[in-house]
Amino acid sequence: MKQRRQFKHRVAQRSRQRGQAYAEYIVVTTALISILLMEAGDTMSPIAALIAGFKSFFSAYSFTLSLP
Repeated sequence: MKQRRQFKHRVAQRSRQRGQAYAEYIVVTTALISILLMEAGDTMSPIAALIAGFKSFFSAYSFTLSLP
């Protein structure tokens, strides 16, 4: 009987930890999205810089693939 109680206690702890991880993911994701959508004044916004970086990377990547 003692083992059953310990097992149930461990299962309860794991389920609480899973909920905590979900909350942390939400907080981090929200922070990243808000940083990307933030306006940076007279410079390029972070989302525009990210898109420009992806375009540049893809251009270099496609050039490398086209080499013999």
